[in-house]
Amino acid sequence: MRKILLFSILLCFLLGLEFDLSLGNAYSFSSDIKINSNSSSNESINLTSRPNTRGFKSPQYYSIRIRKSNKELELIHHKLYFENNLPDNITHFEFTDGYNLLLMNFLYPFSVYEYIDIFSLRFGLGTVVVHPDVTIDEVRYYKKGGGLIPTLWKSGYQIGGISSQISLNFNKNISNKFSFNSELKVSYALTDVDLETDYTINIPNTSIHFLMGISFGK
Repeated sequence: MRKILLFSILLCFLLGLEFDLSLGNAYSFSSDIKINSNSSSNESINLTSRPNTRGFKSPQYYSIRIRKSNKELELIHHKLYFENNLPDNITHFEFTDGYNLLLMNFLYPFSVYEYIDIFSLRFGLGTVVVHPDVTIDEVRYYKKGGGLIPTLWKSGYQIGGISSQISLNFNKNISNKFSFNSELKVSYALTDVDLETDYTINIPNTSIHFLMGISFGK
């Protein structure tokens, strides 16, 4: 990860872009999850559970953004640990290598009294990149290949569905090349996850996110 971050920061300096790196945590609301069986020998399952994020547990929750003017590409490494209200035949249900939100954002700065361009609103729309680790009826559905940064060319990741966000961002310049930022955001996402040929999971997520980080570049 260190090499990727250093390369991204250097590339942003060379191309006149801005690069944001933020850490934080999220609070997720309860999700109504549908686990549809693709086989007549298995039963479909409906459940309601509220996941935890555990943002500072490895692999950490984070957000990275690349920005040009008011347009951004953002990856939020969101995580979902489901541990409550699970039926007896589901002993493990998590997306900790990522329920990742990949978003195209638009940033709108605004002023509050004499504080000019310190605050901004962010609107984003995109897709979901998910890596399941689920055990149903003592069968574990998991493919090695996940990690801190999604590598879509490796096994285990699935892409699809929708993600969206709205956020309030605070930015304070440290120098002409560095700044500190903090953010409060609300996200909604929905995706279908295939567990090999046995099940398809329809999993929504609505979350409130709290982040702090550093911005590099122009």
